[in-house]
Amino acid sequence: MAEEVHALEANCTWTIVDLPPGKKPIDCNWVYKVKYKSDGTIERYKARFVVRGDQQLEGFDFNKTFVPVAKMTSVRTFLSVAVAKDWELHQMDVNNAFLHGDLDEEVYMRMPPGFSTISPNKVCRLHKSLYGLRQAPRQWFAKLSSKLSEYGFTKSYADYSLVTYRKGEVFLALLVYVDDIILAGHNVLACRDFMISKPTCILAFASKILDHLNTF
Repeated sequence: MAEEVHALEANCTWTIVDLPPGKKPIDCNWVYKVKYKSDGTIERYKARFVVRGDQQLEGFDFNKTFVPVAKMTSVRTFLSVAVAKDWELHQMDVNNAFLHGDLDEEVYMRMPPGFSTISPNKVCRLHKSLYGLRQAPRQWFAKLSSKLSEYGFTKSYADYSLVTYRKGEVFLALLVYVDDIILAGHNVLACRDFMISKPTCILAFASKILDHLNTF
C-alpha cells in the first residue's frame, strides 16, 4: 500500500489541499489481490488504489465519459489487410494506462485509508486519473491521441481508434482498444524498434516512438 501511494505521489497524481467551501470529496478504497505463479505458489501481494466514481456528480467533478474503442469491423479489416500484405503483427498494452490521463475538472478525494494528516480538513485534489473515476478512460485516450498526433500519427475518420504513421517508405498502423494496442506495418525493423521502445509512461511512449521512427 505504501509503495502504491508513493508511486502515485511521484506521478504527481494529487496535491494535499484544504477542502474548498461547497466542494464534496469522494471516497476511495483499497482493492487487494494475490498473484500466483504457474505452479500455484504466491508470486506477490498486490494493492490497487481506486476511487468511488459512483459518488461523482455530473457537471461538478466530471462531464463527458464517452471514449471510442476499436470496432470489431475495424479489427477484422485490420487483421485481413495485415495478413494479405504479409505485414508484421504485434499486440501491446500500456501498464497502468488510466493513471496517465490528465484531469480537466476539479476533483477532490478523501485521504487514502491508512494515511492521514494533522488537519482533518485536508483532502487530495486530483490532477491525474485514478481507477474508478468516470472520466478515466476518456482522459487516457485523449492523452494518447494528442501525443501520437504531435509525433506524426494521423487519426482515421472511419474509426478514431485507428491511427497511422507514414514517413518515406515506413508505414505503421495502430489500433487501440482501451489500453491494448495492435501494431502492424510492412517495415520489420520499424515494428521491432517500436516494440522495443514500449514504455510504461505515455510521455516516454510518444518521444521514443518519434526517436525510433526518425532513424529510418
